Amino acid sequence: MGKGLVLWRRRTGGRRRAAALLLAAVLAAGVWQSARLRALAWAAADKAALALAERAAPGFAARLQALEEENFRLRSALAAGAADAAENEALRALLGSGARPAGSWQPVRVTARAADGRLTLAAALAPGTPVLDSRGRLAGIVAESGARSATADPPGLGAGAVAAAAGACSGVLARRGGRLWLDGLPRRSGLTPGTVVTAAGGLWAGTLAEAPAADETGLRESAPLAGTAAAGVYGFVPAG
Repeated sequence: MGKGLVLWRRRTGGRRRAAALLLAAVLAAGVWQSARLRALAWAAADKAALALAERAAPGFAARLQALEEENFRLRSALAAGAADAAENEALRALLGSGARPAGSWQPVRVTARAADGRLTLAAALAPGTPVLDSRGRLAGIVAESGARSATADPPGLGAGAVAAAAGACSGVLARRGGRLWLDGLPRRSGLTPGTVVTAAGGLWAGTLAEAPAADETGLRESAPLAGTAAAGVYGFVPAG
C-alpha cells in the first residue's frame, strides 16, 4: 500500500511538471505570435495607407521612395563632411601652432587610444615615425605597423622613451604616474620651470613644470613636464 502511494505521488508530480512546462511553452508561443501579429498588422496598415495615398495622388509611392533615397544620400554626405571638417580644423590648429616643427606634415586618423596613451593610426607607417598632435606637440613614436594601420607609443613609454633636451642639458623622456617626466638630467642643472623640452628634430615634448630635483640615486635630476600632447581625432606625420 505504501509503495503504491509513493508511485502515485511520483506520477502525479511528474504530470504536474509536464503540465507546467506545457503551459510555459504555450504562453511563450502566444507572446511570440502576438508580437508577430502586431508586426504584420503594422506592415498591413502601412501598405494600406500607401495604397490609399497612391490612389489619391498617382506617383506618390515613387516620389516617397525617391525622397527616402535622397535623405540617405544627404545623411551620408553629412557624415563625410563632418569627418572632413574635423580634419580641416586639425590642420588649421597645426598651422597656427608655435610648436609646429619645420617640414611638411600630413594628417592621419586616430582610430583608437588606449588607457596608457598608445595610439592606433589608420595608416601603414614605418617604426620610429614621430606623430604630432594638432598643436604640433609630440604625441607618439610608431612602434609597430601593419598593412593598413600602425601603433604609436606615447612619449616616455616603449618606443616613445626617447632622448630629449632642455636648454643645454639632455635626458630621457619617461612616463610615471600618468605624467611625462624628463629623467637623467645632470646634477645642479640650473634649469627653471617653463624651459622648453624637445626631442630629436626639435619636436616639442613639453615644458618643465617644476625645477629639476635629485632623483632616488642622488646622481641625476628629473622633472615633470607640462604642456604635453593631447591626442585628438587626427595626428600628423611627416609627409612623403
